[in-house]
Amino acid sequence: MPRFPSLSAPTQVLPASILDRLKRRAAEFRGPVIPLHIGDTHLAPPEKSRLGALGFSTGRDADLYRYSPPPGKQALLEALVVKLHRQNRILAAGPDNVQVTVGATHGLACAIRALLDPGEHILLPSPYWPHIRGIAIAAGVRPIEAPFTHVLLRRPGADPEELLEELVTPETGAIYLSTPNNPDGKVLTPDELAKVARVAERHHLWVLSDEVYEDLVHDGRIHTSIASLPGMAGRTVTLFSFSKSFGQAGLRVGYAVGPAGAMAALRKMSHHTVYCVPRAMQRAALMALETGAEFLAEARALYQATRDAVHARLGDLCLRPEGSTYLFLDLSRFRRAGEADALGALERIADAGVLLAPGAAFGHDYGDWARLCFTSVDRPALDEAVDRIIRVLHS
Repeated sequence: MPRFPSLSAPTQVLPASILDRLKRRAAEFRGPVIPLHIGDTHLAPPEKSRLGALGFSTGRDADLYRYSPPPGKQALLEALVVKLHRQNRILAAGPDNVQVTVGATHGLACAIRALLDPGEHILLPSPYWPHIRGIAIAAGVRPIEAPFTHVLLRRPGADPEELLEELVTPETGAIYLSTPNNPDGKVLTPDELAKVARVAERHHLWVLSDEVYEDLVHDGRIHTSIASLPGMAGRTVTLFSFSKSFGQAGLRVGYAVGPAGAMAALRKMSHHTVYCVPRAMQRAALMALETGAEFLAEARALYQATRDAVHARLGDLCLRPEGSTYLFLDLSRFRRAGEADALGALERIADAGVLLAPGAAFGHDYGDWARLCFTSVDRPALDEAVDRIIRVLHS
């Protein structure tokens, strides 16, 4: 009988169980439930990239009903190469180094299976995007949590190299990196990335760099891709997505870029899992890339203003995020007698019709925390949600 990796350990299923429990409680609220647990945007995509604007409803374009080349449509691949050169400074990238994927999630799953063997370890700097843990476990790869971005936010003098170095073992094969980070919004500086790179080079590790929030940086910061640093293009697979920058989460278009050997293996994994991303979705993504600059500038300004407004009201609960679309809230002081973590506070907030993502999903050190997405609903609904949260916490 084939043996599959176990997902039964409590720390692996608890976050989903908590969220289901919170949803059931919120469903009993008499009024609209406000979903701040979802990492999405209330904005519609750039106008010219919407499916209706592209004529998909007319049925006139027979090309839409054909298979796409498995790596992606040539026009999209070529446009991505231009973007990668100009914006990310990944100068070694050509069309053969890029794979269009079903969102960055699919790209990461393919990368882990292509580059790591079952039993190897992957370092997960925490707090981390929740799905990466399950992706690793499903591939038979062991996730090793490394307190990281929150340490750097709290202690600006902390050394990223030291934080990672002590957890590297002979079994370690890769480091997962997320910048801007989901959930705490840390944007790694070139100096911090260089120190991560030293660890990867010294121990011959792959870096899987999740950069889906690359365009959503605040306060004039500049996003840097670790693959643009000297010597790192040959050991880094970088994952991007159209979901966050252009509000196209439902279209499920992402892409991966990396060195030729790694991408040949990743392309095989993609080919044998989904074969290709639908042509229609790729066309919408290409149109967003070509026409979405004004949308992105307006969205970035709106998101930063929204961050500022919500942080002004909840700032004593969290550090100021440098990028992404989240506030990571410390609810530890709202525990009541007998409560071991923030679940009780999350339940009381759910009883008031507001859903937050439970902190346990982001690492074993974060049971007292919760993630709030400040872009998932419009401003009036967000303000109402914050009002409810404050009433619950101070009641």
